[in-house]
Amino acid sequence: MQIYLWMLAFGIAGCGAREPAIETASDHPPVEVMHWLTSDRDAAALSVLREGLTARGGTWVDAPMPGAGGIGRSAVVSRIVGGNPPDVFQFSLGASLDELADQNLVAQVPPSSPDDVSLSPVVLRAASNAGRQIAIPIVIRGVNWLFYNEAVLRAAEITLPRTWPEFLSAAAKLQASGKIPLALGGQPWQERMLFNTVLLGIGGRDFYRRVYEQLDPAAIRSPTMLRIYETFAELRGYVDQNSPGRRWNQTTNLLVRGEAAFLVMGDWAKSEIIAAGLTPGKEIGCALTPAAQDAYIMMIDGFAFSPTTSPAVSAGQALFAQTLRDPAVHVPLAQEMGAIPANLAVPITGFDRCSAVALQVLQDPRTHLLDSSMNLEAGLAGAIDDAVSRFWNDRTLTPQQGHALLIATMISGG
Repeated sequence: MQIYLWMLAFGIAGCGAREPAIETASDHPPVEVMHWLTSDRDAAALSVLREGLTARGGTWVDAPMPGAGGIGRSAVVSRIVGGNPPDVFQFSLGASLDELADQNLVAQVPPSSPDDVSLSPVVLRAASNAGRQIAIPIVIRGVNWLFYNEAVLRAAEITLPRTWPEFLSAAAKLQASGKIPLALGGQPWQERMLFNTVLLGIGGRDFYRRVYEQLDPAAIRSPTMLRIYETFAELRGYVDQNSPGRRWNQTTNLLVRGEAAFLVMGDWAKSEIIAAGLTPGKEIGCALTPAAQDAYIMMIDGFAFSPTTSPAVSAGQALFAQTLRDPAVHVPLAQEMGAIPANLAVPITGFDRCSAVALQVLQDPRTHLLDSSMNLEAGLAGAIDDAVSRFWNDRTLTPQQGHALLIATMISGG
């Protein structure tokens, strides 16, 4: 990302907007949509949006990306740098999108329509830059989910743990029975998600905000953070030896097959559960990770719009925005993805048991938290991931040393 923006700063920025010689809006405006919603379940969700656009008279021009996350973002930036920006593109909300917006490479979203939705202030902040909304959230994805194999817990006579000490006690019993207590893929982003759930569970919502929204040195240096590291260190003993480098879907299947008891993962894990012929909330239970206070750590992608002077492109973009904002579209889209719609003022009916729990929790605005990857500047977020991953994978490091590493990463001169 930084390399691309450096190139833009030296004279390529002006090619980001299309400037055709003569164009007029048509009755069936085309709109090129660049996205990474290509898995079977995401593709089914995307068809809801595509059909909604077509029903409104638009023409969908599909531009799937070669991969999700960082790979997808790089593909978008390559198109922009090359002077051929997509009309609409999927992108992670937060610092990465802000970098593009700061270079005037992202347009303000088309004006609200009667079908517009009211977003949570936390979500709206993530979708905005310099006081203007630059993306429409697709769905809200929750990352602090504790999935568990009901049969495994029942066989071990273990009840669902509500605190991290209870979890550690259950993990010891499961390990003695020959089961993997905690399924974890050894990739930095998975390790960071686990760390953040422990941070929330021990520190609480306000502590989480102090760390990741305010970068409060007192919170980062506090005895509470050391206790978080002590618990996180104990969890290292309850994952299997094949964890390093394992992908999330392979890790989820350990739970599905009954080889593991628990999994901390985002709600996208439900796609693997369903693919195995099981039902989230039934054979594979779901609850928010242990915590004294309800909270939902959110990770949000959105659709953003390229600047343009073309009437035809503008018409297509406006029609796309109207379609995505329509509850008749964004609610079934979220249901297909196993996620939560950006508009929280929707009936719980029609959602799976896990999503229904999330919708209920999110009715309280105090529960709305953003994942650290969205809250922080990209460089700092990556450095925190590295620090957490280094501690997790080097078992010679003590909790005190892990805590010191985080302090040095997050506090200048720490």
